[in-house]
Amino acid sequence: MIRRLLVAFIGLALGVGIGLFVGWFAWPASFTGAPPSVLAPGWKNEAIWMAAQAYAYDGDLEAASGRLAPVFGSVDLGPIVRERAEKAIDEGLPPDEIARLARLAAAYGARSPRADPFLNRAP
Repeated sequence: MIRRLLVAFIGLALGVGIGLFVGWFAWPASFTGAPPSVLAPGWKNEAIWMAAQAYAYDGDLEAASGRLAPVFGSVDLGPIVRERAEKAIDEGLPPDEIARLARLAAAYGARSPRADPFLNRAP
């Protein structure tokens, strides 16, 4: 009985060890070529923030749309950016960051009473 348990335990340990080796080193799974639209929400927020930063620098709304379109598709980007600006207010982010988001939302025509006071901040 003890011998059977020992053999089963060794077999289980070998199976787990071989499986981990194969999965991590020999043939690890790789996921490439995923479209930006499958990004996690945190990374989508980061894309909005980067587009707002670039828009604050160059004022090119077409380029900002080009940066956000692969992430969000062909939807109206204004409400998405406005929502992010309002969340930035709720999160207590620095006023300069909120101002950049609010200016990008306003450029899309999606102004917000909560974010409008940040529009007048110096860039």
